[in-house]
Amino acid sequence: MGIQFHQSRKKPWVVTWKNPWTGKKHVRGFDNEASAVAFDTAQADMAAKEKALLRKTRERKSGQRRITVQELLETYFRLTHSNALTIKQARYHASHILAAFGHRQARGLGRQDILHFSEAQHVRGIAQSTVNRRVSILRAALNWSVRNGILPESPLHDLRLPTARARRIAPPTPQEAQAILWAAAPHVQRVVILGLCAGPRIGPSELFRLEWRDVDLSLAMIRMPNAQKNRLEDGRDIPIRAALLPLLHVWHDRDTAAGIRHVISWGGRPIRSICRAWHTALTRAGIGRRIRPYDLRHAFATYALAGSADIGSVARLMGHTDASMILKTYQHVQDAQKRAAVEAAPDILNLIEYRQCLPGV
Repeated sequence: MGIQFHQSRKKPWVVTWKNPWTGKKHVRGFDNEASAVAFDTAQADMAAKEKALLRKTRERKSGQRRITVQELLETYFRLTHSNALTIKQARYHASHILAAFGHRQARGLGRQDILHFSEAQHVRGIAQSTVNRRVSILRAALNWSVRNGILPESPLHDLRLPTARARRIAPPTPQEAQAILWAAAPHVQRVVILGLCAGPRIGPSELFRLEWRDVDLSLAMIRMPNAQKNRLEDGRDIPIRAALLPLLHVWHDRDTAAGIRHVISWGGRPIRSICRAWHTALTRAGIGRRIRPYDLRHAFATYALAGSADIGSVARLMGHTDASMILKTYQHVQDAQKRAAVEAAPDILNLIEYRQCLPGV
């Protein structure tokens, strides 16, 4: 920066300054000294601000090389996750990533690291779908850091995870469902009944949030809270089947008299898990195979489709915006449906006549 007087120039008062970003020199002339001084002062102030900004930019870029995986994930969870249940689940899966890479520099990770992590998880009996979920959390955090200027690029931007083979758990049969119902504690009985009759997500995301103010017994309609993953609406309307309505009246009257707001409660208080009570019910019912509370939701879809319900209606009742999710995830086709599908095709080979022509038949 500087001011010089050149008598030979048309505008004799000349201001010279340098761009702090490019280092390029600039020159500008003025008619009088006052204008030159004012411009020089303004440029000096601007240069000081730009140098400070440039220094911060360099510091940030320097910091990009030093941030660890643990620091990155902590920042990612703190700034992006608001739902308590979602962050609890994400932190649980991320804990395995931290155990392996927490001390590592985020920029230093590579595909080989993920390969070794996956192999170690498989040795421990962890399914590929769970491994993919854990790696996806790390990849999402890295992509987020790039979008927010924390890292210049993600070292896993082109990582492709192996396709996980779906592990299907058949929903409870009618006999199993009845056995669980009669063996369960009263609050679990409500879960069984509503899970099979309405198809909500079993847990604090939907069913355990349901309050009596969401149940309109006069219209026979439940306004089921939607899980946070469904951001289109805060709830969905589910008609109450005729056989269930009298039972809901009984539950409602009892809970109202006791001042209980939530449909599913224990000791008058809302619950977040029925894991222990559920396993107790399975044991009492004599069921040895794995059945989860969430499989009640699967059963709702399966038996609704087996009863000729249309896929679109089932999807809407369950809170899915994509009807194809029903066929991909929930329909555990029953033996009778499989047999009906086999018999549906015409006998173009005329097997009865062919069999009669066989020697010795």
